[in-house]
Amino acid sequence: MAKNKPTLTKHDIMRAIKGMSFQLEALQRHVLMIDDVLDKYIRMNKDDKKLVKYLEKVRKEQQEKAEKDAQDTEHKQSGRSAKTSK
Repeated sequence: MAKNKPTLTKHDIMRAIKGMSFQLEALQRHVLMIDDVLDKYIRMNKDDKKLVKYLEKVRKEQQEKAEKDAQDTEHKQSGRSAKTSK
Protein backbone atom coordinates (compact mmCIF):
# COMPACT_ATOMS: atom_id res chain seq x y z
CA MET A 1 0.00 0.00 0.00
CA ALA A 2 1.20 3.50 -0.83
CA LYS A 3 1.41 6.02 1.97
CA ASN A 4 -0.98 8.94 1.69
CA LYS A 5 0.75 12.28 1.38
CA PRO A 6 -0.37 14.88 3.91
CA THR A 7 -2.91 17.17 2.32
CA LEU A 8 -2.53 20.91 2.22
CA THR A 9 -5.45 22.62 3.88
CA LYS A 10 -6.91 26.05 3.29
CA HIS A 11 -5.67 26.98 6.76
CA ASP A 12 -2.10 25.94 5.84
CA ILE A 13 -2.21 28.15 2.73
CA MET A 14 -3.64 31.10 4.67
CA ARG A 15 -0.93 30.75 7.34
CA ALA A 16 1.81 30.68 4.67
CA ILE A 17 0.38 33.76 2.94
CA LYS A 18 0.16 35.65 6.23
CA GLY A 19 3.77 34.71 6.99
CA MET A 20 4.96 35.97 3.62
CA SER A 21 2.93 39.15 4.04
CA PHE A 22 4.54 39.74 7.44
CA GLN A 23 8.03 39.20 5.95
CA LEU A 24 7.31 41.63 3.09
CA GLU A 25 6.11 44.29 5.52
CA ALA A 26 9.24 43.84 7.65
CA LEU A 27 11.42 44.13 4.53
CA GLN A 28 9.57 47.27 3.47
CA ARG A 29 10.10 48.85 6.90
CA HIS A 30 13.79 47.95 6.74
CA VAL A 31 14.22 49.50 3.27
CA LEU A 32 12.45 52.69 4.41
CA MET A 33 14.73 52.93 7.45
CA ILE A 34 17.84 52.50 5.27
CA ASP A 35 16.52 55.13 2.86
CA ASP A 36 15.97 57.55 5.74
CA VAL A 37 19.43 56.95 7.22
CA LEU A 38 21.09 57.39 3.83
CA ASP A 39 19.16 60.61 3.21
CA LYS A 40 20.22 62.00 6.59
CA TYR A 41 23.83 60.97 6.01
CA ILE A 42 23.92 62.74 2.63
CA ARG A 43 22.37 65.87 4.12
CA MET A 44 24.76 65.78 7.10
CA ASN A 45 27.76 65.77 4.75
CA LYS A 46 26.12 68.29 2.42
CA ASP A 47 26.80 65.96 -0.53
CA ASP A 48 23.42 66.43 -2.27
CA LYS A 49 24.73 68.18 -5.37
CA LYS A 50 27.87 66.05 -5.53
CA LEU A 51 25.78 62.87 -5.41
CA VAL A 52 23.37 64.08 -8.10
CA LYS A 53 26.29 64.99 -10.36
CA TYR A 54 27.89 61.58 -9.80
CA LEU A 55 24.65 59.68 -10.47
CA GLU A 56 24.10 61.62 -13.70
CA LYS A 57 27.64 60.72 -14.80
CA VAL A 58 27.05 57.03 -14.01
CA ARG A 59 23.69 57.04 -15.82
CA LYS A 60 25.27 58.63 -18.89
CA GLU A 61 28.08 56.04 -18.91
CA GLN A 62 25.58 53.19 -18.59
CA GLN A 63 23.44 54.62 -21.38
CA GLU A 64 26.47 54.96 -23.68
CA LYS A 65 27.52 51.39 -22.89
CA ALA A 66 24.01 50.08 -23.59
CA GLU A 67 23.93 51.92 -26.92
CA LYS A 68 27.35 50.53 -27.84
CA ASP A 69 26.28 47.00 -26.91
CA ALA A 70 23.12 47.37 -28.98
CA GLN A 71 25.15 48.50 -31.99
CA ASP A 72 27.61 45.62 -31.51
CA THR A 73 24.83 43.03 -31.49
CA GLU A 74 23.26 44.61 -34.58
CA HIS A 75 26.49 44.25 -36.52
CA LYS A 76 27.23 40.68 -35.48
CA GLN A 77 26.21 38.00 -37.94
CA SER A 78 24.62 34.75 -36.98
CA GLY A 79 26.85 31.69 -36.85
CA ARG A 80 25.66 30.52 -40.26
CA SER A 81 27.68 30.93 -43.41
CA ALA A 82 26.68 33.61 -45.91
CA LYS A 83 26.68 30.97 -48.69
CA THR A 84 23.32 29.74 -49.91
CA SER A 85 22.57 26.06 -49.68
CA LYS A 86 22.28 24.03 -52.90
